[in-house]
Order: sequence, then structure tokens, then C-alpha cells
Amino acid sequence: MDGQNFDNGQNNQQSSQSEHYQDYTANVQYQAPPEQDAPKSTNGCQIASLVLGILGIPGCCCYGIVGFILGLIGLILAIVGNKKNKGSGVGIAGLICSIIALILGVIGTVYYAMILVGMAGSGPFAELMYEMGYSDYFNSFY
Repeated sequence: MDGQNFDNGQNNQQSSQSEHYQDYTANVQYQAPPEQDAPKSTNGCQIASLVLGILGIPGCCCYGIVGFILGLIGLILAIVGNKKNKGSGVGIAGLICSIIALILGVIGTVYYAMILVGMAGSGPFAELMYEMGYSDYFNSFY
């Protein structure tokens, strides 16, 4: 209250307990800690496949072929990387993004090929392009 310390007998109780303490660990042999499963690390192929898969998805807007190429390379790298380190989250994400980029690349390539065939005004897609309204737009350039 006024800066004095009141003991209340606590120090005497602690000192009496420490006098009767015995160290039983002196004769125990050293034991290594149990081995834990290390987290699965990623390798460069898995990281590259993830990057290429992510870049391939918006790359499908570039006539589809860019997304297709990036998705294909990313898919190959994901397969190679996942053979080395199975079950890594980055490898699985790279595989999924590469497959999505590959599928969107094929769809984009087919779509832009249909537009180019429709521009020529011949072929099986010309009538479809006319129904979609593209033929009037492309015929204005000629």
C-alpha cells in the first residue's frame, strides 16, 4: 500500500519445496525427437506450370492460340513436376489452371477460326456467321 512488500509466507513455502527436489533425469539416455512428416515441397516445374496456367487463361483472348500453347506447356510441366513431388498443392493448382487454359484456348481458337472463315464468305460457317450478324460487319470492309 505504501510501498512495503508483504511476504505472507510464500517465500518460505517455495524454499522448502526446492530442498526436497530430486533430479531423476541424470541417468536417462538421450532420445531423438520423433520424426515428423516434412511438408511436401514444391519444385520448379510445379511453379512454372502454375504461372503458365494462370497466364494462359487470359491469354485465350489473344486468338486462343496463346492460351492453348501456354496451357499445353503448363500441362506438361505439371505432369513432370507432380511425378517428382506428389500431392503438392502448387502442383495440383498448376495442373488445374493449365487444363482450364488448354480448354479455353481450344474454344477461343475455334471461335476465332469461325470468324475468319465467316469473313471469307464461304465454307460451312458462312451462313452461321450471317445469322449471328458478323457477315454484315465483315462485308463492309470489301
